Amino acid sequence: MQKLFAILLLGAILSGCAWVSRMDIEQGNVITPEKVHELRLGMTMRDVKEIMGSPILMNTFNNNRVDYIYTFKPGNGKMTEQYITLEFNKKGILKNITGNIKS
Repeated sequence: MQKLFAILLLGAILSGCAWVSRMDIEQGNVITPEKVHELRLGMTMRDVKEIMGSPILMNTFNNNRVDYIYTFKPGNGKMTEQYITLEFNKKGILKNITGNIKS
């Protein structure tokens, strides 16, 4: 009888692990269409940082390129990624905007 009780108790404890909630995970800079809409070609790098914030990822091989990346993984869902790449000329003026988010 004690063995049966121990087995049932162990089964109940282990089956409870399936209902553990998982946390949402956010990483990077939050990129919104409103922020992207504020960006204009001809802006300085300083102006861009006031709008977008300091980038998490810096390109060490190209000082004239800045990448903003944001990933979101809901606890029980699929991860999504947003990114925007900003290219500056040698004087630090924004010359190109690409990414997967629309303004």
